[in-house]
Amino acid sequence: MKNIIIRINDISDIDTSKISVYDLNNRYVDSHGNMYGLKYNKALRRMEIIKIVRTHEKNADSYQQKILIKKRSLGESAINGNSMLAGRKEGLQEASEPFFSPDAFIEKAMELTRTHRERIKGIIMNVRNSNIIHKDNKTEGNQLEDIFRNLDIDVIQGVDNLLNHQKELINYPRSVSYYQAKMDDRGREIMETLASSNKKVLRFIYLSEMLENIGILYKNMDRIIKTLKTFLEEINLEEVKWITSYERQSFKDGMISINTTIQEISSLQDELKHLEQFTYNLDHYA
Repeated sequence: MKNIIIRINDISDIDTSKISVYDLNNRYVDSHGNMYGLKYNKALRRMEIIKIVRTHEKNADSYQQKILIKKRSLGESAINGNSMLAGRKEGLQEASEPFFSPDAFIEKAMELTRTHRERIKGIIMNVRNSNIIHKDNKTEGNQLEDIFRNLDIDVIQGVDNLLNHQKELINYPRSVSYYQAKMDDRGREIMETLASSNKKVLRFIYLSEMLENIGILYKNMDRIIKTLKTFLEEINLEEVKWITSYERQSFKDGMISINTTIQEISSLQDELKHLEQFTYNLDHYA
């Protein structure tokens, strides 16, 4: 994942309350050349700012030894010392590497599903309140209601089903054989490889099930919300003379929400690719 460099005056310009897991690869450089990164603290469930120490490759070994000596003097384990100085193509070393946290991403995705569920309810209400389809136009009125019905079944109820499925996976998962039967060949191979550790198998099941079900939900949401957008964009608002200014604004508000949702869906689907890479990498279950 590519780092994004952001220039700041000082560290106080980084507002962690406005930062999400999508920003974990950001790098912030202040006016003195100090570089900072982000880390998700799972224990405290919050974002933290970390200072990144950079050194040229020719000095990397010396700097690494200093870190290890300091860690030993503090009574800390030096096992992971090497990971603190992974190389960069530019010939610089960073003391902290960007990482992808599947749990942080899933948590963020679940929060987003709740937001989208309520927003889509608002979109339906706005479009209905706009009276953009004349009451005598039964054909288009029925088409619009069909789209709303699909949003209700596949998205609004789909979010509820996903939330319940996550609770099931965490609190009372079904038998391993049940999930294994649903897996494709790739998933079954990983489960067989991890079979000696039930904990690792359940971890893989959780990640793969969340990956699949979040993906299905947002594939449906993307398809239906774009269908709604296309349907509404075919209406020439200037030719609609029977609605009030309030109804016209209600329609515009609905379109803004639709466009915002489509953008957020696209970003989430990109992040899902990182979750897939993490989930099917056996190194993450070592």
